[in-house]
Amino acid sequence: MVVAQEKSQEASAEKNAVLDSPIEWPPSKASPYSGRRGVLVVLGCFIFSAATVGWALFPLVLTVRLAWGVTEEYFRTHMFPGTADSVLTALGSLSSVPFLAAGALLWIASMLASAFCTEVWQFFITMGVMQGIADALVFPVIVALPAQWFTRYQGFATGVVVAGSSLGGAIASLIYREMLSAVGLRKSLVIFTAIDVVSLGAAYFMIEERQNEQERPELVWFDVEFFRDPVFWSVAGCFFFIVFGYLAPIFLISTFTVEKVSNLPELLAALPVVVLNLSAALGRTLVGFVADFFGPVNSLLVAIALSGLTQLVVWTFVSTYGGIMAFAILYGFFCGCFISLVSAVVARIYGADRLAGLSGLLLLFNTPGYAAGAPIAGAILGATGNDWRVVAGYGGAVQILGALCLVYARFKREPKVFAVY
Repeated sequence: MVVAQEKSQEASAEKNAVLDSPIEWPPSKASPYSGRRGVLVVLGCFIFSAATVGWALFPLVLTVRLAWGVTEEYFRTHMFPGTADSVLTALGSLSSVPFLAAGALLWIASMLASAFCTEVWQFFITMGVMQGIADALVFPVIVALPAQWFTRYQGFATGVVVAGSSLGGAIASLIYREMLSAVGLRKSLVIFTAIDVVSLGAAYFMIEERQNEQERPELVWFDVEFFRDPVFWSVAGCFFFIVFGYLAPIFLISTFTVEKVSNLPELLAALPVVVLNLSAALGRTLVGFVADFFGPVNSLLVAIALSGLTQLVVWTFVSTYGGIMAFAILYGFFCGCFISLVSAVVARIYGADRLAGLSGLLLLFNTPGYAAGAPIAGAILGATGNDWRVVAGYGGAVQILGALCLVYARFKREPKVFAVY
């Protein structure tokens, strides 16, 4: 009996030691990448990200429709003019709920089915539920595979993949609006479906796992010790709050532009969304590179804080087209950096063997923000008589709150202010 108790205490002490022990950083410089095959895998993941996540940006089963702003504006103007903003933003954010998994075939089916929808509830099923399920399978895979092929520049490789979502969203937003005006919704979606068939088919054959089952380290899918660790709750609180504030500008910037600057041509009205996405592509790529040298936790903390401040300090006061474009550039650069860093942060704090289980667990804390963040912003906008300052204050404040939650984890694990962590 005594021996059993001693073994139990030793196991518990060892587990706590693992939770509290620092992880080596930067990662090993050996075998930085696996040549052209690794680059080809990243390219395939990039295409998947652009074709699916770019249409409905999905950060770790986290979906934000980067092209949805164009669709929402079209629905509001042409198809469902009497529908409340909160309902349309809820439709765009529904696909963030990671309740099932599917893949590229389901994505293609959802796009084709959307072409024949005529009622709001039908779009909820195709563009909401079906695409959410499809994204739930695609995104976790494409952000995990680069780490198998790159060891030195893992953050940069993952950033390139995630940047595909921004680039895909930028291109889709620009082309999609023109197609809607020229050929209508049905033909536009059919054309995009055909593009997806070709691009996703090609990307599928580019992607390959490097590790076989014998080479994979033993993974820890669930550990109750996480719930006893204040650092876990610090990180979980961070990811819970930042998503609530993340969506409002992306969903509403097209509406904001049309309201603030009258008589704009449709192309100029759509341009802020395109610029935001292009800036996000650059930010998500560079933040991975920066994290490889300055640490992912440091990079995440700074990026979240600057994203929130951009809403509070810039969006609150802009009213001209030039100001809107400046906000789109600044916010786009910082807002999506957390998407590139979530896996690196988890691996940095708890180690790679806990990455799979802990990443999935943290996604549960993202879900409320992705499902309700944009609808709340739309509801605030309607309740305040289109007072955009309140919307900007809401988005910026909750992101700053998320950054403050992360401060505890950062200094609990590494008390030195200027340490690489």
